[in-house]
Amino acid sequence: MKITTYYTAPTPATSATFTVQDVIKLALSENETVRAQTVDKLRSGSPEQQVTGIVTTMFPTIEVINKTIAAGANMIIAHETPFFNNNDETEWLKDDDVYKFKRDLLEKNKIAIWRFHDHWHGHRPDGIIYGCLLKMGWEKFYKNEDRQLLTLPQPEKLSSIVARLKKALDIPSIRLVGNMDAQITTVFFCLGFTGIGNISKLKPDLVINGETRETENTEQIRDGLSIGEKTNLLTLSHSVSEEPGMVYCAQWIAPKVPGLKVTSIPSGTPFQYL
Repeated sequence: MKITTYYTAPTPATSATFTVQDVIKLALSENETVRAQTVDKLRSGSPEQQVTGIVTTMFPTIEVINKTIAAGANMIIAHETPFFNNNDETEWLKDDDVYKFKRDLLEKNKIAIWRFHDHWHGHRPDGIIYGCLLKMGWEKFYKNEDRQLLTLPQPEKLSSIVARLKKALDIPSIRLVGNMDAQITTVFFCLGFTGIGNISKLKPDLVINGETRETENTEQIRDGLSIGEKTNLLTLSHSVSEEPGMVYCAQWIAPKVPGLKVTSIPSGTPFQYL
């Protein structure tokens, strides 16, 4: 995903201004519960600073930060960590040149980074899953009560789903454990970096995930197929599987901040495919 997409809600008759804290409150306003323990915290910048523009992204990479500056924005809503560990701990990085460069870049340009991870997954619909389904044209199959489990109205060949995913997410390859000729009706979505869940209980025709520990459910699925089980696995990689959810985040939040330009800047896959 190499494009940059812009969303701007109409400017109201009376000009409004938004602080970083205002934007955070708006982003959390549709969640039934605001968690006390969460990674969704401000990782740089000040809650009181006035927002000049918003960027949504998966990973707030140095490249994304530079594009944010060029776009005239000063707030990044990022799904994942800027500092290479889920809790954004920085003590272990205090002598790291990459961390110091990134921190200095953020401070010099007064860029606020706010993590929107737990509450975006907790939103109804789950913002990450729904964004991916929008790209695939499967959003009508989403049910809040099932969240990760979809039932297609009629079977679709696995090879067709692979082609759909590659086109929708603009990715060159997908890892498969299974049979490309399999007919798929039930699909379990567990995007990003996650465990796959209770395969033995759900027995879906297909699991679509970002990445997982290959000693665990990946091997369970492989062994299952060898004894006649029907569950297949498509692994997309972490970043590309969740990035559409942050594109959707830009579309979703823009009407809440009229007059501010909201820019979706995908961080993209870190990998080259050889």
